Amino acid sequence: MRRRRPIAAPSESAVRRRVIPRWVPIAASVTLVLMITVTVNLRSYFDLRTEEQNNKELNQRVQEITEENLGLQEEIYYLKNDPSTIEREAKKYGLVRPQTNSSRAGEIENAEESINRRTPTTK
Repeated sequence: MRRRRPIAAPSESAVRRRVIPRWVPIAASVTLVLMITVTVNLRSYFDLRTEEQNNKELNQRVQEITEENLGLQEEIYYLKNDPSTIEREAKKYGLVRPQTNSSRAGEIENAEESINRRTPTTK
């Protein structure tokens, strides 16, 4: 005949397992998932706020640079086409428009002799 084992008293770990309700592991899993979700969403939210602020600052800088560019284009146009602007800028660098030497009637001694108007010479 076989010997029967005596019925042993349940161990402490078995007793604890019976004491822990079945919903505790589920609640722990749900809590962990919620904590991870909240953490990821908060991180994303703060990153989004930072990116929005950077975007706003960059758009403002683009606007400023665009206005500056338009001003420079206007200045270039006037420097190329407006004689008074050209003269004003030239004076800033110490450049002066050369005086034209023209002779008046009666001031023959100061006038330059023209090649065609030389007095004939005798041979």
